[in-house]
Amino acid sequence: MTVALGTLAAEAHAAGSLLLLDAPPADVTWSAGLSARGWPRAPGSSRQREMLLPALDYESPSGVFAATDSGLGWNLSPRLLDAESAKVWQFGGRLWPESGRSRHASPPGVERLGSRIVTELFANAQVLPELLIQSGLSWGSGRHHNGDQLEIGATSGIPIGENVLGITVAASYANAAHQRGSFGIGARESLASGLPVFKAHSGWQDWSIGLSAEHKLSESWSVNGQWLHARLIDQPAHSPLTKSADQPSFIVSIWRKF
Repeated sequence: MTVALGTLAAEAHAAGSLLLLDAPPADVTWSAGLSARGWPRAPGSSRQREMLLPALDYESPSGVFAATDSGLGWNLSPRLLDAESAKVWQFGGRLWPESGRSRHASPPGVERLGSRIVTELFANAQVLPELLIQSGLSWGSGRHHNGDQLEIGATSGIPIGENVLGITVAASYANAAHQRGSFGIGARESLASGLPVFKAHSGWQDWSIGLSAEHKLSESWSVNGQWLHARLIDQPAHSPLTKSADQPSFIVSIWRKF
């Protein structure tokens, strides 16, 4: 199952803020393709934004990766650990974009939340052949770039013929700056919008379940997909800005490896 889980990561990708990575390749690899994506228009929105976008993926033997699915990062375990340990542990950092709440998606009188480039430290451990434990600690979100998040989760796989269906269960915790930026309403915003003041503090934000799969069409061509369903809990679920606690997202990509 260790090898099977690795087949899900032929292109590095992220579910929520958790990374699923394969071991670095022996040689530099490039892949390009096309992705259909869908994600909530804003935190707590009941509507989705759907787009067709180009997809790129770069993998280096050094552990450096750059991908439209997972951002720009470096898996340091092959550089700092022996070959066997590097199969068990993955850790490093990355930069990736986090969407916000546009002015169009914000109620009148509520300040917009711009998109951010977030910094993350990640660590994964293959604790069992069929179980990968994942974590990601990120900062730079929120209206003033002072929001922090911690996401923890676990991924396993179910063989389906020659393919594997990966299942990820996760939960995320956020500090007050992130919660207020995404779900809070200040006094001035309350006066301007007519919505009640909502001062969120640090706490659990959501839990989620994700499905991932890949199918090789040939040596050069493959298709993969991810579906993630997050459920807002605690304060985010009760914010006046939240129209739906269910926050689904998906991505389906076709790739050509060069």
